[in-house]
Order: sequence, then structure tokens, then C-alpha cells
Amino acid sequence: MTQICTQLAKEVLAKEKDCLMYIPHVVKNDPTEIVFFEKYKDKEAFKAHGSSGYFQEAAQKFESLLEGKIQVKFLEEV
Repeated sequence: MTQICTQLAKEVLAKEKDCLMYIPHVVKNDPTEIVFFEKYKDKEAFKAHGSSGYFQEAAQKFESLLEGKIQVKFLEEV
């Protein structure tokens, strides 16, 4: 799973100029839980990310490996 995450992060950062941060993390006490910290220039950049072919491919791989669904939480920077 981590290999999929690191490959996806490399592609996102190389191909999406409006992606300002895309960093996968593994939860220390639960290596089966992975959290991505993502930051985009604007909503359009986030939408473009979600519709990219390489993201769609990775999402399909994630779904086949995960017990539940991918959870997305939107945070507000302080």
C-alpha cells in the first residue's frame, strides 16, 4: 500500500503545478492507516487532481485493498 502512495505522490507533485502539498503518512500505531496531507491552490486544482487518470488508477487499487471506503476530510488552515 505504501508503494502505491509514494508513487502517486511523485506523480501528483510532478504533474500538478497547482498542488502545493501532497504527503502520504502512515499512522505510527496503525500501519494499515494512511493519511494524505494535501493542499491545492484552489478548488479547481483539487477537482483536476481527482479526475486525473493516475489518481483514478490509484483509487481503484486502494479500494481493492481497503476494508472501508476512502474518507476525505476538508480542513481549514489556521
